[in-house]
Amino acid sequence: MPVAELSATAWAQAALVLHLAAAYGHDPLDAERAVDLLVLLGVHPSADAARAALSEATAADLEVNGPPALLAAWRLVMPLSSQPRGWVAVRMVVRRLPGVMPVTAALGVAAAVERLGYRARARFRTS
Repeated sequence: MPVAELSATAWAQAALVLHLAAAYGHDPLDAERAVDLLVLLGVHPSADAARAALSEATAADLEVNGPPALLAAWRLVMPLSSQPRGWVAVRMVVRRLPGVMPVTAALGVAAAVERLGYRARARFRTS
């Protein structure tokens, strides 16, 4: 997936989660929303793990180009890049039908955002 597509997807997913949090009466500017984002996007398996990672990241003096920053960026990008299931099969089909790639990518991203919306609504409804 191109970097622009990953960036746009991450932006849309974060905006969706923050808008849903606000709709359910949660402050979108609260630091807890970062925890929610990390859990809902699948970067961390639980809120406790996300909180621990955030406290480590804020306590450490991270360099922008250093290995810790690269590791953090990698952990954020991996769930986004693995969303379309059967990526190898899709690529094989795309080679035979060149116009299929944009449609496939759009459908994959739309389905991922829809699933994220369901998870976010369930999370904010109960908290």
